[in-house]
Amino acid sequence: MPRLKGIIRDSLSGVSVPAKVHVVDSGGRFVHPANSILKVGPGDPFFYCDGEFEVHLGRGAVDIVVERGTEYTPLRHTLYATATGAVEVELELKRWIDLPEQRWYPGNTHIHYNELEGRPEERLRLEPEVNDLSVTAISILQRGQIPYASNKFPIGFMTDFSTDHRQVDCGEETRHNAHHGGYGHVMLLNLRNLVEPVSRGDLVSAFDPDYPPLCHACDDARTQGGIVIWCHNGNGMEAPVAAGLDKLDAFNLFDPCWKDLEYDIWYKLLNCGIGLPASTGSDWYVCSNNRVYVQTEDQFTYQNWLEGLQAGRTFITNGPALWLDIDGQGPGARIETRGKVSAKVEWR
Repeated sequence: MPRLKGIIRDSLSGVSVPAKVHVVDSGGRFVHPANSILKVGPGDPFFYCDGEFEVHLGRGAVDIVVERGTEYTPLRHTLYATATGAVEVELELKRWIDLPEQRWYPGNTHIHYNELEGRPEERLRLEPEVNDLSVTAISILQRGQIPYASNKFPIGFMTDFSTDHRQVDCGEETRHNAHHGGYGHVMLLNLRNLVEPVSRGDLVSAFDPDYPPLCHACDDARTQGGIVIWCHNGNGMEAPVAAGLDKLDAFNLFDPCWKDLEYDIWYKLLNCGIGLPASTGSDWYVCSNNRVYVQTEDQFTYQNWLEGLQAGRTFITNGPALWLDIDGQGPGARIETRGKVSAKVEWR
């Protein structure tokens, strides 16, 4: 049986880089290394690799797709595998933009692993690299007694999983509603200790009280230096209350990615003079390219990134990078005007 060995490189540096890979053999089968971590979620199947991979496949045409984050152009490569022997291929990824050079750093603020994930540590080590995320925030949550794999991680900054360029934090999603409605869901990041209760009401049991309100959790998180981000486009009756009482630091839009876009509540808050910074994530696993870019004023650190998020220097995307500047003011800036004004608008 033919064997394919691939090496993935950055086209400029020549250094091998982690990526996610989709290999289909002549029989239409998705093939992957036996022990590889697989992408979870919608779309074509991919396996994660640390820069090199080896797969066994059938004779004939082989289709390869390689992706790494959103700043590299996806690569598609076709080759022919002979009946026996090994085929080696170098796959060069070209970077179409380098936003960290402009101090814009991508992050995912909303990630969980479900109870079926058998290798959460290995996945968490690969995902920031494969998806080219500067900040990865995984969070615990509670729904009855379900043993979610991401709940095994300790609350707080995860030094063992972090590097100078990849910062990983374990936060908390504090929640009320089991289904639609209820108080809502809130992400708590940069915590030192768990904020309890993690869930309340039917999410815990039929006898658990609908108390305390989520605003209490917001206060508890901020007391220990935490960051508060409302989830799911403002879903939940307590969202406008928390926003009006200045309990929130940011607002997650388009998480999860499999639901329709709903920006209406965020825009209604803007029309009320409540300008919450835009943020986003993918929710269950890193199953999409959803990311929030944050511009730091100084070198990249997790704390500087969070300060940029709170200051509103953000934009969210699942690929495109577009700028609209008004009189030199970029994304997140607040411009005060009285009456009609003339302004220089630049789009790029």
